[in-house]
Amino acid sequence: MKKISVLNLTALLFLLLTFTLHKVEVDASQVNSKDNHIEFTENTSIKPPLDPLDPNNPTPPMPIDPLDPTNKGTGNVGALTIDYVPSIKFGKQQLANGDKHYFAQNKDPFVQVTDLRGVGTGWNLTAQVSKFMNSDGTKELKGAVLSFKDGVIKTRSGNVSSAPEGYDLVFDSQDTYTLMQAGEGSGKGSWLDVFSGEADDNEKIQLLVLEGSAETNIRYTATINWALSDIPKPVNNE
Repeated sequence: MKKISVLNLTALLFLLLTFTLHKVEVDASQVNSKDNHIEFTENTSIKPPLDPLDPNNPTPPMPIDPLDPTNKGTGNVGALTIDYVPSIKFGKQQLANGDKHYFAQNKDPFVQVTDLRGVGTGWNLTAQVSKFMNSDGTKELKGAVLSFKDGVIKTRSGNVSSAPEGYDLVFDSQDTYTLMQAGEGSGKGSWLDVFSGEADDNEKIQLLVLEGSAETNIRYTATINWALSDIPKPVNNE
């Protein structure tokens, strides 16, 4: 009897020791390291234009637009910026009989906006166009209507922000119109509105010239004034 009791006591002590060692090992693995963190500030540097055909391209072509070789971007600084706007070329055209739509020669014109404020309050990009006039302002292309239609909103593939809304522009007056608008929580990072079409015959950007308004051997030029506000505005496009 005594021999059996000793053996049972030895076995019990072994089990208790094993359980105790195992419990200590589990407790020792439960350690937390809490202070792993990152914090961001606004990025106010210049943001170069992206490739309108492939925003993921790390080396966009230079010039971006062969028809506008000196346009390397706006050079704007700040956390909310217009980075690139196009200069639209219609070239030399034969004077038409009747009203006529002329198509842009630019193949991939685009507008680029970047929002690196990191607050997601949205933004509003608008445009206003002047009258098409000759160099000294004595001749006007009366009734001319410039339009941007069917643009495609693009960004880098890794951008997880919601996209801004894009709108057609029909400059049938000297009023201001909205091209892109980012609502609350959207439009973060860089965004392009691209109007790609055929080179020398891009129907997405047109100029309507009314019969009897144009004179030959005169270069008519207009200025598009782009503006970016940090508070979204109601879209006034009908």
